[in-house]
Amino acid sequence: MRFLTAEKISEYVSNCILSGVIDTKTDTSFVLYDFDLLKHKIKSIQQAFPESSAHTTAIKANPVLKINQKINELGSGFGAEVASEGEIHLALKAGFKSGQIVFDSPVKTIGELTFALQNNIHINADSLMEIYRIAKIKESVTSHSKIGLRINPQVGAGKIELTSVADEYSKFGVPIGLYKTEIIEAFKKYNWLNGLHLHIGSQGCHMDLLLNGISKALHLIVEINKNIKNNNRQIEFLDIGGGLPVSYHSSVEPPDIKIYANQINDLIEKNNLEGLKLITEFGRYLHANAGCIVSKVEYVKHYESSNTLMIHSGADIMLRECLNPGNWYHEFTLLGKNGKLKTSDKTLKYTIAGPLCFAGDIVGKNIELPLADEGDYLVIHDTGGYTFSMWSKYVNRLFPKIIGVENSNFNILVNRETIDDILHFWSR
Repeated sequence: MRFLTAEKISEYVSNCILSGVIDTKTDTSFVLYDFDLLKHKIKSIQQAFPESSAHTTAIKANPVLKINQKINELGSGFGAEVASEGEIHLALKAGFKSGQIVFDSPVKTIGELTFALQNNIHINADSLMEIYRIAKIKESVTSHSKIGLRINPQVGAGKIELTSVADEYSKFGVPIGLYKTEIIEAFKKYNWLNGLHLHIGSQGCHMDLLLNGISKALHLIVEINKNIKNNNRQIEFLDIGGGLPVSYHSSVEPPDIKIYANQINDLIEKNNLEGLKLITEFGRYLHANAGCIVSKVEYVKHYESSNTLMIHSGADIMLRECLNPGNWYHEFTLLGKNGKLKTSDKTLKYTIAGPLCFAGDIVGKNIELPLADEGDYLVIHDTGGYTFSMWSKYVNRLFPKIIGVENSNFNILVNRETIDDILHFWSR
């Protein structure tokens, strides 16, 4: 059970239409999210890594409050990785305790840092400058926050440049090639600095690239430990970020998280760092395969040299996919007006076009599907993470309804946005 099958999605959509959870007139697009698959992913992480590890869900991947409340309920110690003041408060509202929250933004303000320190939230500083800022705040604030420093291990980019964050240059972290001495000096100076953080990237980053970055971080930890051992200190944790690719092809197996965790453990043992605590920040791995976007087909354009499906989900909800064509792949399924799988003796290749007013609002090209009709539903698979969390308000489309499925029961997690919501946003 690693993805939602077309048959299962069809069953869900049909039942939602029959029960009225989906309003066939107003719900021109909606999101389905499967909690049973989420449970499976949480369990796979917990079983793969040592019991001493601390795991978090990246709120940026999926900020839906009820989904994060469920992770807090199911996760048995799962925490939340946050990247903004807003995400801190989303995590707290979802029920995560302060000590379970990891704050990773690269542009933390003095106010945000002060709040995090006062509430004992784990902070990963993105730069040496931020370390100096934390030191100044700590002169007047009593805090038990764990504090790490993000490094850039400079191991290179993956296949998708815009989501690779550990190349020779990165806006994130302290590059270890030129600043190793300064990093070590910071740990010698500040006894409250007790861990390292890195993140290589996720989709498009193969496992060897991820492990190479972790290996470099572990070598640095060994060096730091040698320099601080006289103070009876050792590095306490390594936050490895998220960064395990998922498969967007139903026929292709993704990297095995057990193999990944075992190889990390082997690297820890080789460096004699058995007491080191691991922290993870999985987002895409937890969420992507657990959700799908479903949009009504509003028009079918047949021209001499092209066939285009005009749908209600485009770059507003598939921002990365539309702005980086060729880097992302999704499977598509066509359902009839009743939610049943659409079949046809004949198929056509379609361009899938969204509703926004620019030419790049294209979700897919040359997608082979049964003959489509107005009012059918198009499923975009594996879109439970980094889609609706990146929602664009361009042309003020209404944010879609999000429906959770658990043990074949349906629950509305987020109601469809209203015109009043739009008016309030731009006039508050």
